[in-house]
Amino acid sequence: MDIVALKRQGLSERQIAKRLGICRPTVRKYLDDPEACERVRRSVARESKLAPYEGNIKAWLSEDPEYKATWVYDHIRPLGFTGSYDIVKRKVKELKEESQRIAYMRFESEPGCQAQVDFGEFQVVRDDGSIRKYYLFSMILGYSRKIYGELIERCDMPTFLDCHIRAFTYFGGVPE
Repeated sequence: MDIVALKRQGLSERQIAKRLGICRPTVRKYLDDPEACERVRRSVARESKLAPYEGNIKAWLSEDPEYKATWVYDHIRPLGFTGSYDIVKRKVKELKEESQRIAYMRFESEPGCQAQVDFGEFQVVRDDGSIRKYYLFSMILGYSRKIYGELIERCDMPTFLDCHIRAFTYFGGVPE
């Protein structure tokens, strides 16, 4: 054991603690009882205070993933929960991260088989302070991931159909 060996070399408890990066009471503890480090400390398995409420929390978060830990804490207290807010905060964070880890299988298609269309909305602040909305029409071919994008001012059916025509012209054909 390092502590005992350093003590035999004549170092003080303070010097041993400094050298090993531990506190003096820890040095003293192991000098008084050198076999203490050999004993295996058994951890006591106990159920979390939050365990009886995990089903409720999962149901609430599946209902609305935007619920905050404070909201969950406020709603389980009346159910009899006596634990701390920190326990709830850690559990909510863990459950939210777990739900975000769900893997999605990539959708594959044959060449020329399909394309996907989407709209995005953007707001641009002009020099005079007014806000102008623009829309991004995008069409992506499923196989090659080749993309066509067009910024438009209106999001109506005639514009939507015109964008399709221009995208098909750009791609040189229509997907199946």
